[in-house]
Amino acid sequence: MSAGRKGRSPLAGWASFAVVLAASAMLFGFDLGGRVLATNDEARFPMMARDIVSNGHWLLPEISGVPMLNKPPLHAWLIALGAWPTGAVSQQTAVIPSFLGALGLVALTCWIARRLFGADAGLVAGLIVATTAGVFALARSAVPDMTLSLGIAAAMAAFVAVELDGRRGAWLGFYGLGGIACWAKGPAGLLPIVVVVAYQLATSGWRGVTRMRAGAGLAILVVLVAPWWLLAAHVGRDQFLRDVVRTDMLQGYNPLRALAWRRVFEPLGAAVTILFPWSLLLPFAVRWAARRWKTDSAAGERMALIWSITVFVVVAVSARQRWRYYLPLCVPGSLLIAGWLSSCWVWRHRPVCVAAWAVVASTLMLGEIYVTARDNRGTQLPTIARALERVSAPLFALEAPELVFSFYLGRPIPAVSNLAELRGIDPPVYVIARDSPAPESFGPIAEGLVKGRRFVLWSKQ
Repeated sequence: MSAGRKGRSPLAGWASFAVVLAASAMLFGFDLGGRVLATNDEARFPMMARDIVSNGHWLLPEISGVPMLNKPPLHAWLIALGAWPTGAVSQQTAVIPSFLGALGLVALTCWIARRLFGADAGLVAGLIVATTAGVFALARSAVPDMTLSLGIAAAMAAFVAVELDGRRGAWLGFYGLGGIACWAKGPAGLLPIVVVVAYQLATSGWRGVTRMRAGAGLAILVVLVAPWWLLAAHVGRDQFLRDVVRTDMLQGYNPLRALAWRRVFEPLGAAVTILFPWSLLLPFAVRWAARRWKTDSAAGERMALIWSITVFVVVAVSARQRWRYYLPLCVPGSLLIAGWLSSCWVWRHRPVCVAAWAVVASTLMLGEIYVTARDNRGTQLPTIARALERVSAPLFALEAPELVFSFYLGRPIPAVSNLAELRGIDPPVYVIARDSPAPESFGPIAEGLVKGRRFVLWSKQ
């Protein structure tokens, strides 16, 4: 039996729980929405949400008149709901779902740590996960990774209720929450199932896997996940097969597609930096959990360790590597570190620990102020916006972040890969590109910056 189960009321420690959430809200919320959306990834879901608010395309949001089939629309729905009171998707409203999702992630981490290791660990884990570099940064982002991570953590919380409290009915919540997570980023939402299968095999063998109520779980997943995928395949069959099935699933999740020496070290670097600075303590926590593996009271240690290892391995072997893909590692990593700290002499010096946390939080805030100022200086589009104020002619982006321009210029800007795609379009035609598409026929009108790169608005009259 874990320390968190010994004679404590479910409501005990609520005051510290509230303090952690309040501190996290202040940490995540200062200057919320202050940083520009400077990449297509950051602008994609806000653009989908803008189409939902403007045109009501809830099931298949469009970008530049084309349905966005690469990812399910849950995160776009959340952005649209956050923007509903004002009726406008802005740089500020676009990050509200991630901000709220990060608070939910902190709350779930507190609860899971409390169940695994006791009340003190719940407080420590909440403070740690809130100040990991990954959670802090992505709590202020418009990408859907925080929504995905919240769904994964919620599904794992349901499994904790099954494993530690014997609540068999929580299996339904586990599969249901996993299905909802799939609506954030597709198959990545199934990660909790992989984690739990690994845990059952490591602790109970195949006998544990057979207790997972797989039949009911599969039925729940089919009911929750299949409708959108079937609709997307029906509406845009060729695009769906090309962009989703082949590019996103078969290539993106194929571990053999991008074999290289750097792939050995890249995942380790991403894991260390997304948990930074607490990743410096992770080796000690892993050693502690491994040494306690066979003890009867180490259910929490086993679960947190297997959870961490499984998430890291699954993300590390995928062909597509991005730093933010490792965000789901922050919760189990924080659980491990919190369990270790609350079990040793370090946590007895609470004033020192609180001071250390305050230093980490202050450092993150100062770093965010610097990065925001730098990125905002590097993205400047007012000159191009003024030049297009009274222009209704077709506008395209050539080898440029078309979604960023579309978001800030307030008009659809399709991407083209070469001038041949513009044949048959009568002048005037405008193109945003770094260099002139055709010096003999296009002249410069205005210029701007995106992430420090110069882009020019070219005109063919």
